[in-house]
Amino acid sequence: MNNKTISSLIVLLAITSMAVTVPSAFADHSKVTIVAVEGSGDPSSTEWYSPAVAVVDLGGEIIFSNPDMMPHSFSYGEDLTADDVGTVFDSNLLMNGQSVSITADFGPGDYPYFCMVHPWMTGLIKVQEEITEESHDDQGEEAPTMEMPEPVITLTAADITINVADGAKAGEKVAIDVAISGEHVNYDIVATHNGETILDESGNHEHDGTGSHETSALSADASDDNPIDVEVTFQGFGIPGEEFTGPIGLTNSAQAVPEFGAIAAMILAVAIVSIIAVSAKSRLSFMPRI
Repeated sequence: MNNKTISSLIVLLAITSMAVTVPSAFADHSKVTIVAVEGSGDPSSTEWYSPAVAVVDLGGEIIFSNPDMMPHSFSYGEDLTADDVGTVFDSNLLMNGQSVSITADFGPGDYPYFCMVHPWMTGLIKVQEEITEESHDDQGEEAPTMEMPEPVITLTAADITINVADGAKAGEKVAIDVAISGEHVNYDIVATHNGETILDESGNHEHDGTGSHETSALSADASDDNPIDVEVTFQGFGIPGEEFTGPIGLTNSAQAVPEFGAIAAMILAVAIVSIIAVSAKSRLSFMPRI
């Protein structure tokens, strides 16, 4: 084999190699599969959906798949507070191994989405009217930064608010409201009065962090010497059945007494008498002249 033939073969191999390694100018975006990254339910995770930015043709197929052990959703919108959450598309809650397919028939444009259970998980779908000269590298670009609500990871006792109705009498039931900073909160609540347990509820789960409770009827009037004692124990953030996060076991307590107890009444009476005495002694009047 002469040198000319060898050179021709080298050139041919180089051209063939370039044809194989260079991606097609017109990438196929008629179908795309988006998966929830395993472990993305952890607030410290940095990868949530793959691809983070998915490109699909108008009328193409989008497959949402969840290989993670935790449940996830693929819900249209920027965050939980948006009025249009889930209006364009919503996979609903997908458990481990489940998937759902939808058609991208909602028009060209950018469509952000997130997980309803783990709102820090965000992604973006780009629907294009026709195939363009985008390479498959587009599907690997980093998702745009969107303002999402910061998940509450830690709490203090001050983040657990307890409101108890005052001035309860014997035979009456008492309303108790609880507010804990965060979403998908779990807690236990116990209330005692007059040596009796008048409320004992465990495993409470509140999506928005607020809950209302009612005691049994009191056996005696609530008073300064016999107040209603309430204790709330935080059991973690998360959906029941999953692993909870946060400072599990954190507690806060409150007491409820009559709105205007006997001691407060005595203090007010003494103050009024003192004002009258001082006024009379100094011949000053605190009343306006007519």
